[in-house]
This record gives sequence, structure tokens and C-alpha cells, in this order.
Amino acid sequence: MSTFFGIEIGRRALMAQQRALETTSHNVANANTKGYSRQEAVLATTTPYSYPGMGAGQLGTGVEVQRMRRLRESFLDAQFRNESKALGRWEVRRDTLEKLEAILNEPGDDGLSKLMDRFFAAWQELAKNPEGEAARSVVRQEGIALAEAFNHLAGQLNDLSADLSTSVGVRVNEVNSLARQIRDLNAQIVKAESGNMAANDLRDRRDLLLDELAKVVPIQVEEDRYGAVSIVVRDHTLLSGQQVSELAFNPSTGKVTWPDGAELTVGEHPYGSLEGLLEARDSVVEDYKAQLDELAGYIAQAVNAQHEAGAGLDGSTGVSFFTGSAAGSLKVSDEIMGDLRKIAAAQNPAGNSPPGTVPPPPGDGSNALLIAQLKNGAWVDTDGDGTPETNVIFSDKYNSWVADLGVKGQEASRMVDNQELLTSQLDSRRQAVSGVSLDEEMTNMVRFQQAYNAAARVITAVDEMLDTLISRTGIAGR
Repeated sequence: MSTFFGIEIGRRALMAQQRALETTSHNVANANTKGYSRQEAVLATTTPYSYPGMGAGQLGTGVEVQRMRRLRESFLDAQFRNESKALGRWEVRRDTLEKLEAILNEPGDDGLSKLMDRFFAAWQELAKNPEGEAARSVVRQEGIALAEAFNHLAGQLNDLSADLSTSVGVRVNEVNSLARQIRDLNAQIVKAESGNMAANDLRDRRDLLLDELAKVVPIQVEEDRYGAVSIVVRDHTLLSGQQVSELAFNPSTGKVTWPDGAELTVGEHPYGSLEGLLEARDSVVEDYKAQLDELAGYIAQAVNAQHEAGAGLDGSTGVSFFTGSAAGSLKVSDEIMGDLRKIAAAQNPAGNSPPGTVPPPPGDGSNALLIAQLKNGAWVDTDGDGTPETNVIFSDKYNSWVADLGVKGQEASRMVDNQELLTSQLDSRRQAVSGVSLDEEMTNMVRFQQAYNAAARVITAVDEMLDTLISRTGIAGR
């Protein structure tokens, strides 16, 4: 050990405290940076020096920064991402159900429920005055309004489905982009840490991307010994090493596929916004479209059956009031649109064969009354065998699935609130570990600053000792 080793110890102390102070400055500078994890300079003693034969044991040689530690807990990250995937799904489901509620607009004066009431009420009025042209015109106009309402709802549901499909494509691109960014960060982290340099900031950026990805698709993350992470989505590997298996979206079919051709399907429990969108498009919206088509078909079937059994003012029979059997194709028939007299308000009189041979008696609105009474229940063919076997009350059927929509919407909103609270709590716990506390950093700053000053004083003291040794030794006694 040389005479000047005391200065070397002081130098090491200066460098270590300066590095620690710089780390504190880095923490303070990133106190509001999203995804940043607090860092800490881990100080450790340098290798001690053994003094052979002196009996004093090992002598300390100073301090060094052993490593730069990133304060983060991977268990909390895994919990946060696990809850984020549920939040992503429920947010999509809530938004979709809210849009469906807005489309149906119930209860409202222009809702389908009111239009059905007005349609059957028009038949009730026609039964009182079956020869009245005004009453017949009202029946036709209310029929047009009801058919157009079904058409409009069907169109809006188709538009919603198309919007969801577009969003699926956007999410697929987002997944691929995030995977590519994580792959690039993997390479930078491996390269930096292979040179024994802690890539703390790069790891923060990668963790932030993993958080974003977890909200889109359910992921399983595993880190290898070199610092690179691999990502598995369901039963497929999204990222392994430098290989990204990008998802593909086909706009014409709406399907999302892996590079091997396998389709990304919604499992029993969808997770993430991408699977939430697929569920909303292929299950939620399609289910309500089917129910709307079914209701439109039942109304057309019941009204037509009764209308065809009756007779118009001109004695015509067998005329359908509606054409089309689905919500999107329902409309008032051309015969009714062309001639109000063909509205069959009366029962078919005896001997009216061929149709038109015997006109109905004046004042007969019995068939219109029967059609009006369909509001309270109509026998329809629900299994397609051509025989009506089920009594359906249209308003009850419609109101039941509107109520079901409301219940599901409330459930989705409640689940979003619960998941937001849960993820917020988990993020708070993460911040308690990795977040920057300015109070703590200010304390550390003073602590390292004072240590730095003390190290400088050590160098000054050693310098004075050496000055005494070099400049004054041998002067005494001259």
C-alpha cells in the first residue's frame, strides 16, 4: 500500500457519492415519467487489503458503486397485467351495450315499443270505421313507420358491427406494433446487460409496453437469463427471441389469424380488448340482430296470416300486409301501397271465390279488430315447420330483451368500476415500491452531498499530512 493510498480512498468515495447523487437527480427528474421505476446506487466496500505480518487484519480500501438497482416487484406487475386484461374486455362490453341502448332508444316516443303500439292502435281505429279512407291511410302509414323502424334498427346494428370489426383491425395492428417494439427493446437490453450494464430505463420502457399489451390480449410473460422476454397469447407464441408471430386481420371475413393459419377465437372467458371486440361483434351484437329479425318475422307472419284471411273493400283476399321476414327487409307490400282498398279490415264473406266476387258487407271491421288483438298475443311458427305452435306477445318479447340489455349494461358498468378500482389499487402498490418519493429523494440528496463533502475533507487532510511529511521532515534541528 503506497503512501498516497489515502488519497485514492478519498477519490473512490468522491466518485461513489457523486454517482449516488446523480442517481438521485435522475429519480427526481423522472418523478412524473409514466412507467419509470425508482433507481438506487448500491454502495459496497471495495476489496480489502491484507497487511501481512502486521496483525491488524485486512485494511479497508474504500467504496464503490456495486450496481444500479431498479426498485420494482415483478409479482405486482403480473397481478396488474392479469387484472388489466379483464378491464380491457369489460370496457369494450360496456361501451358496446351503451351503444345498443342508444340505438334502441327505449323508453322513448320514437322507440320500437311505441311504434308497435301505434300500429295496432291504428287497426283498432280502423275496426270502428272500416270504410274510412283516413283510417286506412293511418294503418298504412303506421305500418310504413314500423317497417322503417325495423329497417333503421337493423342498419344501425350492421353499422355497429362494422365499427367493431374496424376496431378489431386497429387492435390487431396495435398488438403487432407493441410486439415489435418489445422485440427491439429485448435486443437493446440483452446487448447492454451482456456488457455488465444495468438497462434499467430500457426495462421500464419494456414493462410499460407489456402493461399496454396486457390490456389488449391476455399474455404470459417469461424472461430468459439474458434479459429478453417471450410472450405467449393463449396457445400461441407472440414473441420469442427476435421472432414476432404477427396477427393478421382479414377485413372481408372479419377473422384474426396467426401466421400458421389458426384463428384467434374467443374462449369461454374472453380477456383483453381484442377478444372483447370479437365477443361484442360476433356474439353480443349478433344476438340482438337475431332477436330483432325474429321479432320482425313474427309480426309479419302473424299480421299477414290474419290479413290474408280477411277481405278488402274490393273483395280482394290473400293479400299480404308486409313483405320480408327480417328486420332489414320488412316493408309494407306493394299491393297495400298501391291501393288502400286492399287493406283487409273485413272478414272474407261467404261465396267470395274467386276473390272479388262478393264484397264484404258495409261496416265489417271484424278482421281489423282481430289484427289489433294480435298485440295481446299471436300464434306463430317458431320452429319453421309451417304450423304456428307458440303464442307470442310482441311487446312483452321486445320489452324483455330491452330489459335484458339494461341488466347486462349495468353489469358491465359495475364490472368496469370494480376492475378500475382493482387495477388502481394494484398500481398504487406498484408505485409504493417503484414510484419516486420526492421527500425521500431530497433526504438522499442531502445525505450524499454531505458524504461527498466529507470525502473531500479526507483528501484535504491526507494532503496536509503528506505536506508535513514531504516539506517539513528533516527541517527540525537544522
